[in-house]
Amino acid sequence: MKKAVMITLCLLLTSSICAQQKNIKTMIKQKEMENSDVFERRKKKVQTYFEKVDSGKFDIDYYNLFTEDTELYFPKFGFSQGKEGIRQFGETMAGFLKNISHDIETFNYIVSENFVVVEGTEKGTLQSGKEWPDHTIAFGKFCNVFEFEKDLIKRMYIYVDPDVASEDIDRILLLNKEAKKNHPLFANQTEMIIKMFYDIQFGKKEGNIAELFADTVDWDLPGNKEKFPWTGKRHTKNEVAAFFQELSKNVESKKFEIDFISVNGQNATAAGRLSSKILKYDKVFDTEFVVIFKVMNGKIVKYHFLEDSYKLNEEMQ
Repeated sequence: MKKAVMITLCLLLTSSICAQQKNIKTMIKQKEMENSDVFERRKKKVQTYFEKVDSGKFDIDYYNLFTEDTELYFPKFGFSQGKEGIRQFGETMAGFLKNISHDIETFNYIVSENFVVVEGTEKGTLQSGKEWPDHTIAFGKFCNVFEFEKDLIKRMYIYVDPDVASEDIDRILLLNKEAKKNHPLFANQTEMIIKMFYDIQFGKKEGNIAELFADTVDWDLPGNKEKFPWTGKRHTKNEVAAFFQELSKNVESKKFEIDFISVNGQNATAAGRLSSKILKYDKVFDTEFVVIFKVMNGKIVKYHFLEDSYKLNEEMQ
């Protein structure tokens, strides 16, 4: 009798355990289905966000994607709060972006509880007309972190390089040693520095011209240093500053015309004609000239000024 009771109890216990396991499996499956439904709804919200941004339709449906107290972060822009902060961010971006588009179909999604993380690529055009990315220095990569409260975006942190068009020259020079060799960006930087040099030298722009030079400089202006103290070699930024002081004390510029500036990466040549009054001799000196520049890390590291130094020496008697 006892044996029969024990067998019955074991059968009942086994049946109960099987039922519980079945219920647990059913609950897990239901939870997975619920989570899947939640993810799909949130994924759709995220996709709608990017579609609205790409089309420029910042309508009521766009703002209704967010909670009233939503928080946004974007590098250099900083943080903003609420739907008004979202609006201000949009206006800021519109100030320098003419358009933007995201490759929504190729997005990677990572889901964890209330978070949806999106990894993808984007492209666009600046207000200046410049298209980005260049696929040499920048590649349009970004990552957005969305935190949800139910089906609304409570927090959106955007992780992307704001320098979408690769114009942050100083950082590129520090981080990308290969791209700077052939990228046209650096030819533009060299030309910009040289133009600034001449604008400051001839009063078109205010500034300390010596600050355009690196701390160590390969400077040469051949000439008879005993007669013309501003000539000769110099090696430091301070010595360059002293040159311009000596030049202003001894020489009065009558004419300085640049025929052309030729730029090849970090190297450049300027050619032209000048006419200067040498105050000590009270005579005017005319000559053609060539200047050889080299610009690195946004600073002039080489400056060789070539003129008819023999003619200068002979005429100033």
